[in-house]
Amino acid sequence: MPNVEELIKAEFGEMRTFVDGRYNAMEQRVVLMGEENQRLADSLREIQERQRQRDRAALLREISNTQGGVVLEGKYRGMTRLDLAIAGSLLKSHEKDSSNIDMRMLKSWRDNFDSASRALDDTTGGSGDELVPTLEASELWRDVHLMTAIANLFRTVEMPSNPFDIPLDLGDVNWYPGTANVAATSSDPATAKRTLTAHELAANVQWSYNLDEDAVIAMMPALRELLVRNAAEVLDDVVLNADTTLTNNINADGATIAASDTDGVAQWLVGFDGLRHIPLVDNTGQGNDHNAALTLTSMADFTEIRGFLGKYGVRPSELAYIVDIPLYIQAMAISDILTLDKYGPQATVLTGEIGKIGGVPVIVSEVMRETDDDGLVTDPVGAAGNDNSGILIVNRTQYYKGFKRELMIESERDIQKRQTIMVASMRVAFEGRTANASDSAVALQFNIT
Repeated sequence: MPNVEELIKAEFGEMRTFVDGRYNAMEQRVVLMGEENQRLADSLREIQERQRQRDRAALLREISNTQGGVVLEGKYRGMTRLDLAIAGSLLKSHEKDSSNIDMRMLKSWRDNFDSASRALDDTTGGSGDELVPTLEASELWRDVHLMTAIANLFRTVEMPSNPFDIPLDLGDVNWYPGTANVAATSSDPATAKRTLTAHELAANVQWSYNLDEDAVIAMMPALRELLVRNAAEVLDDVVLNADTTLTNNINADGATIAASDTDGVAQWLVGFDGLRHIPLVDNTGQGNDHNAALTLTSMADFTEIRGFLGKYGVRPSELAYIVDIPLYIQAMAISDILTLDKYGPQATVLTGEIGKIGGVPVIVSEVMRETDDDGLVTDPVGAAGNDNSGILIVNRTQYYKGFKRELMIESERDIQKRQTIMVASMRVAFEGRTANASDSAVALQFNIT
């Protein structure tokens, strides 16, 4: 008769062999699943990168087509009509006063410029002056708007006059039960208007007479990039942060600033108040002192401030969140949007960026600055107290931005200082669609530690 103990050992041995085999198989499947997930993530990243490249290429083609191509040969090879417009503006400023200038260099500059202009468009040969007002108001302006993160959220109104009255929609119409052969009760819907008043922003750049054609060609890409970047930053800054208050400005609390200040703060005094001013000063009920760290276990901090908008916060397609850089980086770790299983292919673990929260896009901008506990930026901007973040949400259909003059560039020479002067300027307005919208269509979560 078989030994019972031996039988039990044999049975346990078989069971162990079975369990080990099943465990090893499961372990292999887990490894394979992990590898498969990694391959899936890599594939998604590759697809998204290809899509970004296609979008970028399409955008560049569109811009190239609208600008009429580039100069294909000669000294100005590679320049667009806009580049030539700026170069032509500089050339004309030197031709108006040619003292202390090598006339041979000036003639060569003119000949090369005219040749390059004719290569693009037979009608633009000449001084190039006619290019400046038309192209700088279109091509350069288009580049500026492509770079803005905040200003281009809002509807643009071209202002034929200053101030300019915008007729608003009719008020609600009353409805009544109808009766056959009886005229319906008439309604007299209210009408209204909103007035846009444009204010000027200007910048002045100077350099010495030591500027010739070759220097202009070499500096043109950098000059154009500088103009576009600065104009975009200023537009975003004033739309978000403008404050006409001289003392204890929301951007310089504890100080007095002036329109003549040269340290980059004068632009806040442009003449209208921006979005942050509304919940911090005009309607403080739209501001919320969070006084806590950002919630990483859910999107609660974003959805909470959205609730402050009431009826203006219903449609995600009309909304935008605006956050500062430190908060944006923190928000990438919010669990509800971090992983593939919860947020799909747009999860931050895959894209490295936040696309939307609750269907609302999240815009990060360097002009959304860290603040003190009260939501104001303590002067100076780099003060130790400015270490708290904020989340601003806005219904972008309820505000207008207007331009009486888009970005214009003019060049002149100062013979006393022997300098070339380039002045860039624009006239901009920003206003709520209605008085109620101005107070209620924006909200701010501040003092996020």
